[in-house]
Amino acid sequence: SFPLLRGQGHLRNSKILTRRFSSHTAHSREDTGFFTPFWRNTILLSFAAVAFYKWAPRPGEEAFLTKWLAHHSTSPEFWTSVNEQQLTRSQHMTVNTVLQTSAQRPGMVRYRYPQMLEQGSPHLQPVGVASPVGKESE
Repeated sequence: SFPLLRGQGHLRNSKILTRRFSSHTAHSREDTGFFTPFWRNTILLSFAAVAFYKWAPRPGEEAFLTKWLAHHSTSPEFWTSVNEQQLTRSQHMTVNTVLQTSAQRPGMVRYRYPQMLEQGSPHLQPVGVASPVGKESE
């Protein structure tokens, strides 16, 4: 029963393949001539170019679009202040980075004879050797 199932699956796959290839090979060539989207777009683009050339402002004139953009854009003074603030922050971060990268641990003093430190302990002084400190000694 297995060979029959395999044969039916192969037959079904070949039908799908032939259907796919046959749908791509049959193209109709009805859209030829000057009524295609290419020629329509070309004519519209040429009309737009002629209209722009006719109604565009002269090189010395102030255009409406330029006036509108100047009115609705942010002032240069605002951007100058924003840039100065950013520069100040950037310089501060640079100083902090240099400070952190150039940091070093403090130098350590290693004693050759650490038992010398015990001589300075107040607990190892015999009675009467240490001088009294404070109001009672006066």
